[in-house]
Amino acid sequence: MVSLDSVLRTGVSGLQANQVALNTTSNNIANVNTDGYVKRNVGFESKVLGGNPVGVSASPATRAINRFLVNEERTVIAQEKRFESMKLIHEQFQSLLGSPKDDLTFTGQLDRAFREITGLAVDPSGAVPRVTAVNKLKDFSDEINRVSKLLQDLRRDADVRIEQALAKINSEINVVSQLNPKIVKGLSLGDDTTTLIEQRDISIKKLSEFVDITTFEMDGGAIGITTGRGQVLLDHLDRKLDYSSVGTITSSTEFEQIKIQKINTDGTTAQVDVLDPFITSGSVFGLLDMRDVQIPNMLLSLGELSSKVIDKFNSVHNNSSPVPPPALFTGRNVGLLSTDNHNFTGSVTIGTVNANNTLVDRVLIDFTNGTVSKNGGAAAAIGGNTINNVITAVNAQFGATALSLVSGKLSLQAATGTGVAILQDTDSPSSRAGRGFADYFGLNDLLQSNSPSHFETGFQGSDAHGFGSTGVMTLDLIGPRGQNIKSFNFDFATAGATTFEDIVNSLNSAFTGFATFSLDSNGKLSGTPAANLKNYHFSSNTDTSLRGGTNKSLSNLFGLARSSKIDQAFGVSVRSDIIDNATNLSLAQLDLSATALAGNAPALTVGDNRGVKAFQNISDLKITFNEAGDISATTKSLQEYAAMVLSDLSIKAEEAESRYKDSSALKAELSARVKNDSGVNIDEELANMILFQNAFNASARLVATTREMFEELLSIAR
Repeated sequence: MVSLDSVLRTGVSGLQANQVALNTTSNNIANVNTDGYVKRNVGFESKVLGGNPVGVSASPATRAINRFLVNEERTVIAQEKRFESMKLIHEQFQSLLGSPKDDLTFTGQLDRAFREITGLAVDPSGAVPRVTAVNKLKDFSDEINRVSKLLQDLRRDADVRIEQALAKINSEINVVSQLNPKIVKGLSLGDDTTTLIEQRDISIKKLSEFVDITTFEMDGGAIGITTGRGQVLLDHLDRKLDYSSVGTITSSTEFEQIKIQKINTDGTTAQVDVLDPFITSGSVFGLLDMRDVQIPNMLLSLGELSSKVIDKFNSVHNNSSPVPPPALFTGRNVGLLSTDNHNFTGSVTIGTVNANNTLVDRVLIDFTNGTVSKNGGAAAAIGGNTINNVITAVNAQFGATALSLVSGKLSLQAATGTGVAILQDTDSPSSRAGRGFADYFGLNDLLQSNSPSHFETGFQGSDAHGFGSTGVMTLDLIGPRGQNIKSFNFDFATAGATTFEDIVNSLNSAFTGFATFSLDSNGKLSGTPAANLKNYHFSSNTDTSLRGGTNKSLSNLFGLARSSKIDQAFGVSVRSDIIDNATNLSLAQLDLSATALAGNAPALTVGDNRGVKAFQNISDLKITFNEAGDISATTKSLQEYAAMVLSDLSIKAEEAESRYKDSSALKAELSARVKNDSGVNIDEELANMILFQNAFNASARLVATTREMFEELLSIAR
């Protein structure tokens, strides 16, 4: 009886163990197409009592998972999603940018503008060719504005998507946080926790789409989460990511970093750190990289192109004149005070003409020798080196208030009934910061934008800075992940600075180890971050300094902030009065030949095409372009540089596409290996089912046989 009882118990244990195995196998088969499901394995252990085997038991089901492959898969998923998010933005931009083949890109519009201007050489007086040329310049300006606005809109879109992604991250962190205690409790009680662990792994996998993460085990089977660079997202306390997208984005917008808030056991929160510098992949990183680095760099290169086009076209237009000429020129705000040194060299002629365009008066300003002369007469000393000295000397020659400087803008007014024109000396042209007199002050600009086309002020280090003793400029050095690594308040009340050189020295002292500042021979004040600070930029959203009555702040005067360069690609336009009336396009030049000086020929003629030829020469001019975004400093023609900018925009899109394809292929391979190790193989499971069914039937046969033997024994006993 005792032996039969042992046999019965053994058979029953076999039934129970194989029933568990069959249930597990059935569950595997049922979930063969369930995303994220990991197959369960059941082990068998021999039961021993008193050194004797007494049957079999099934161990709790375990998940067939290769942790190394799973972690590698999460890493690759983060990379794939990083480049996917970047690729989608680039694709959106490229679809709206247009193809170079259709001739509607800014490169095509610039080519068209040059072609139409070239056509003016045949008939500069023709109304239709003038209108066409002006319209093509407007088309180029409009296209630059459209592209820059599109890029800025994409920054805003990326910012919104970052906020949305963070909400999903918080949701998945919360899921893991809620599952952790359930798993710990289940493990302590010996319950089956495989389903809970699987749910937790699915959430962690979803989390890896947004940021690169690693996990670590805590007490009792709980899981903690950190970013790839070690910033904790979950441990024994919950974490929450806090960020709100910016409603309106401008070139000067500096985005707040993503805050990591710790949720205490009493429900209160406290900020412990920021996320941005501690991630290296995932869709959030890709969006941050587009918003804070790639798109601003694209805007910088677009601004560099726009600024050089504006600068070179204005240079020609300021040395030319419409026919008839205007009675008044009003320049742009260049930040000069009347007490500033003029810092001009060379010579320039200001001429006035009557209604017949015959020369009335001309005044030659010889900055090099410090003299002025009227109509070829005796030279008179300017009497000093300041702007006011020049204005006074010129006005004395004209016998009226011709020149005036108000709020940083120079005006040139002709006498009643006359018009005014300006011409550079051929042999020794006037120059401040490499620009002629009219060009420097922008007296007859053709193009403009939201920011000056250059920041070559012409100031020398020894010049008085002119900002007085009040006002504070805050200059921040911002990193690619929004980190403000150095902030400096330049306070004119306490700085003790009197010259521009003093300002440069103060900035260099404040930013030692972070950046260097210099004022070049053209008066351009530049700040260059240290070599190891790639993609860092200066920002100055708080600046109360003012240069006299010019309304120019220190950062604005020199374009110290990145936003000043980006703004060169916004608000690009042809002067409104030229749009309204193409006859205001300056294509003629003041004629100072003996015949014109004698009054025997007009000093300005509508058929004069010298200005047209000067415009034509721009297309062949080799221009030095500054480093802008990802395009290094180079010397190219305008059209060559425009092609470089367009190519750079395309290369970025192609690179994102290529990196996405590579990471996607790697993810597919890893996912296949993970599935091979952890996924359900239907053939294998069906084979296991047959095996377990046979074992179950054998155990059932054993139980049935034992029962028959028991009944036989009982019948004998009766």
